[in-house]
Amino acid sequence: MTAERPEIRLSELVALLSLGTDLGLGQPMEHMINACLIALRLAERLGMDDSERPVLYYSGLLAWVGCHSDAYEQAKWFGDDLSSKSDAHYAVDWGRAGPATSFMVKHIGGAGRRLPERARVGLAFIGDGRQAMMAMAINHYLATDELVVRLGLGDGVPRA
Repeated sequence: MTAERPEIRLSELVALLSLGTDLGLGQPMEHMINACLIALRLAERLGMDDSERPVLYYSGLLAWVGCHSDAYEQAKWFGDDLSSKSDAHYAVDWGRAGPATSFMVKHIGGAGRRLPERARVGLAFIGDGRQAMMAMAINHYLATDELVVRLGLGDGVPRA
């Protein structure tokens, strides 16, 4: 006698993946699920069509799923990648030079490293860091897009 396996819905699988994203961003568990629920409530209030809500759901939960695809590179430039990601996502106004500069000074080279090592990494960042940051961002998008394709979520999710 074999026990029947419960069916796992795609929406549940993606919600489960978002828990890994929470860990990768240094956020509390269910952070991305809560953000997704807020987005869905806003969509309801704005009268968004029911056919558009799955795109909102999946793109909301998967938006940062690629965030740990290059944790090694992030740790190379910023030391503790969880601390820097946590600060970068919610504690910095990247549209203003002061907070962005403050973040970089605090994190480049890794706050826990000795000053000579931080200075060495900081100098290297001046030459290669901007390009490395762009490559990391692209890797995040590519990892997420590949997952979206493999899950068969359609074209709307990557566009969102």
